[in-house]
Amino acid sequence: MKSLKDILAVVVGVLAAIGAIFYFYRFVTHPDAGGGHTEGWISLGLAAVAFVCGLIYFLGHVNKEEEIHITQ
Repeated sequence: MKSLKDILAVVVGVLAAIGAIFYFYRFVTHPDAGGGHTEGWISLGLAAVAFVCGLIYFLGHVNKEEEIHITQ
């Protein structure tokens, strides 16, 4: 069974990535030529959260496998 930290990192990371895509789409398709800065910052923040969640998940699995020695 996976740990609660892994499950939470995956769920929050996926939701943050979906939110980042949504807000980036709103930023790109904003009707004003100079507007939409708030959506841009929100999308960057959510992308950073998704990145950090990915790091937490993948770095938590470093050296978890059994080490196989060269003599075996």
